[in-house]
Amino acid sequence: MIFRIIKYLLLSILGFILIVFLVLFTPAIWRHWVTYPRLEKEVSAFQKLRKEPIVLTKMNTYRGVIHVHSYLSHDSKGTLNDIIPAAKSDGIDFIFLTDHPHGNIDTIPKGYKGFYDGVLIEPGSEKQGFDTWPLDSTIIDWSVDKDTIAKNIIAGGGIIFYAHTEEPHNWANPFYHGMEIYNFHTDTKDESLPPQIINFIVNGNRYRPWALREMFDEQTSILSLWDSLNLKRQIVGFSAVDTHENQNIRAKYLKDGRIQWIGPNAKAIDTMEVKFWNKWLFNQPDKDGWVFKWMIDTYKDGFNYITNYVLADSLSVPSLAENLKRGHLYTAFKSLGDAKGFMYYSKNQKDSLSGIMGDSVRVDQVKSLNAVSPFPGQFRLIHEGKIVNILAGERYQFSWAEPIEKGGYRIEIHIKLNGKLVPWLYSNPIYIY
Repeated sequence: MIFRIIKYLLLSILGFILIVFLVLFTPAIWRHWVTYPRLEKEVSAFQKLRKEPIVLTKMNTYRGVIHVHSYLSHDSKGTLNDIIPAAKSDGIDFIFLTDHPHGNIDTIPKGYKGFYDGVLIEPGSEKQGFDTWPLDSTIIDWSVDKDTIAKNIIAGGGIIFYAHTEEPHNWANPFYHGMEIYNFHTDTKDESLPPQIINFIVNGNRYRPWALREMFDEQTSILSLWDSLNLKRQIVGFSAVDTHENQNIRAKYLKDGRIQWIGPNAKAIDTMEVKFWNKWLFNQPDKDGWVFKWMIDTYKDGFNYITNYVLADSLSVPSLAENLKRGHLYTAFKSLGDAKGFMYYSKNQKDSLSGIMGDSVRVDQVKSLNAVSPFPGQFRLIHEGKIVNILAGERYQFSWAEPIEKGGYRIEIHIKLNGKLVPWLYSNPIYIY
C-alpha cells in the first residue's frame, strides 16, 4: 500500500513537472520549429526584392551605431576583439561610444578613438540622461548642473543628445541637439523576464536575432514626443542599440587557476575550482580569455538590429558630426533589410532637389516631397504627428492640393512581417517654413 502511494505520488510529481515544462517551453519550441523558420523565409524573400535607387546627391551614406558601451563602462567587458569583427560583419562604418564615466570627473578622449580595421570609433559618455561626444580633448564635471553641462558641450563644438527618452528630461533645455527615437534597452523594459530567458535558451544559438525581435514594440509615445518637440525647433532623431554585450554568462581563468563566472551587467557571480566534473564546460581561452560563453546580446546582433544611416561628405568625425547635428540621417531595422540607398528629399518648381531630410526649406522652394527606397513598403508621410498621406511602392511623391502647410514632414516606411505591418524605417523631417 505504501509503495503504491509512493508510486502515484512520484507519477503525480513527474506529471506536474511535465505540465509545467510544456506550459513554459511550448511557445519557445513552437517558435523554433514553426514561427522563426517562416519569418526567415519571409525576410529572405523580402531582401531579394532589393533594387538600388538612383543616386540624388554627392553625399555618401554611412552606416553607424550610436550609443554603444565598451569595457570602460562598469557594466561591460567589450573590447575591440568583440566590437570590430561585429562591425565589419554588419557593414558598420562608424561607432559612437557612450561609456559610463567612473565618478563625476570624466576625461575625454578615453578608450578607443580613431580607425580600427576601417571602422571609425569616436569616444563619448552616457550619464545623467545624456549621450554626449565633446569631439575634442576636455574634462566634463558631471556634478555641475545638467543644463550647464549641455551648454558647455555645445559651446565647445560637441554633440549632446537625450538618451532613454522614456524617462523625464528637461525638454525645454535649448542646448541639446536631438533624442533617441528608439532604444533597444527601452524596448525591453516592458517584457516579462522568465519567458524571454526560456526563449533564448531554446532559440539563442540558431535564432538569436528573432529572439531579440520578439521583444519589439513600436515606440509610439516616444515618436509622439519627438513630433511635439519638433513643433518648436529642430530635434534630431536617431536610434540607439545601447549594446553592452553584457546580458550573458561567461567564464575565464584567474591567475591562481580557478574559474571566475561573470554574469549579467558584467558582474562576478562565482569562483570555482576546475574539477573532473566541470572541466567539460570549458574551451580553450579566446582572445579575451573567455573559456565559456552563453550569450543573449552580442555586438553583432545589436549592430544589425537597428542602424543609423548618416549622409556625409566623408567618413570622418567632423563630417559625420556636422551632418548628425543637421539631421541628415534616417534609421532602419537593418535585420529586416539594409536601408542604404534610401533618400527623402524635396523638389522645387523646376523639379530640382531643394532639400533633404534635416533641412529647412522655404515654402516657395517646395513643390513636392519625395522618397526612394531600396525595398518596397508602405510610405507614411507624417506632418506634426499626424499621418497625412499613405502610399505603397518603392518610390514616393506627395504634392499639395491646397496651399502648402508649413512645419516638419517626416517619412516612415512599414513592411509586412508575419501578417502585420511593422515599422522598418524612420527619416528625420524636412522642415518647410
